[in-house]
Amino acid sequence: MQPKKIIPPLLVIALITAGGYYYYQQKVVDAGSFAVSGTVEATEIQLGSIQGGRVDSVNVKEGDMVAEDAVVAVVHPSTRGTAGREMIHSPIAGIVLNRSIEPGEITAAGTPLITIIDPADLRVTVYVPEDRYGLIKLGQTYPVTVDSFPSEVFTGTVTHIAGQAEFTPRNVQTTDSRKNTVFAIKLELPPSDGKLKPGMPADVHFQVVP
Repeated sequence: MQPKKIIPPLLVIALITAGGYYYYQQKVVDAGSFAVSGTVEATEIQLGSIQGGRVDSVNVKEGDMVAEDAVVAVVHPSTRGTAGREMIHSPIAGIVLNRSIEPGEITAAGTPLITIIDPADLRVTVYVPEDRYGLIKLGQTYPVTVDSFPSEVFTGTVTHIAGQAEFTPRNVQTTDSRKNTVFAIKLELPPSDGKLKPGMPADVHFQVVP
């Protein structure tokens, strides 16, 4: 008959403590990981005529790439005593997002005619529930996914955390239950070779590890 093995009480306590700690850590990690939906945004520059007049020509269409300082439209000023034509230049190298004028039309001074976006300056804004707000820090990076490229993961870097809560915008959806108050979080997106485009829905996966 073999003698019974007796496990020392301290070892039992240690095992229970380790198991409890592991369960606690797993629970915290699970509770801290969540995803929030937002929309890809880009810097938009609206170009218009300084003086207004008849549009002589429009040199771009929506979706075109334009070089910095390229002439995108020409306007013949309607103001008396004004000589020559007004050349409207693009201040950046970018993509034409919107064109709202045609040759021969009359435009007023300051009216937006063409909108240019900077494809190298992309970001996504999401709204995080108040109980998760303190888990996110400036400079942290998180995975970002879009439906158009389900097998690819992009990286977003937190560049802005709102200092004041606001009510949840109606057009925002979260994977968690909706909260009455949220904080706006902005993440900068790296160049994506044209894959990420303004207006594209995106999911930010906040993986918070204590």
